[in-house]
Amino acid sequence: MQEETDGAPTTEITPADIDSAPDRVDVSKQDTSVSADDLRAAFVKVSEEKEALQEELDETKKRVKTTEILDGLIEPYAGSAYRFMCIYSAIVGLFVLLHGLLEVKFSLPDGVLEFLVGSTAVTVFGLVGMVLTGIFVGARNNKH
Repeated sequence: MQEETDGAPTTEITPADIDSAPDRVDVSKQDTSVSADDLRAAFVKVSEEKEALQEELDETKKRVKTTEILDGLIEPYAGSAYRFMCIYSAIVGLFVLLHGLLEVKFSLPDGVLEFLVGSTAVTVFGLVGMVLTGIFVGARNNKH
């Protein structure tokens, strides 16, 4: 396949070209002349690229630092939310177990049981949803 880049045709290199490539290439002993203007233009281009890359690096460092700070702030709340979910689920499980046992004189109205079981499900699914979407993802900028 032929493509035009800067007016010079180029061909696509395939693995078959490796077998047909020459073993060595003769190096020309002639110097290539480069003008001072070309050197200055190349230096300016490299300087501009360096500045752009430095700015990008600085922005990336800021985003990483911000993410680290947010993670540090969020971590205690995530652990507390998980502990709450475990304790709440255990208590609700105990109530349901006690309600189901015939030997124990413990009974709750059906509406209360429905509320407890439903709120446990909402707590568990909500916490799993937060973890899967990256806890408190709304506090982070997704435009990285």
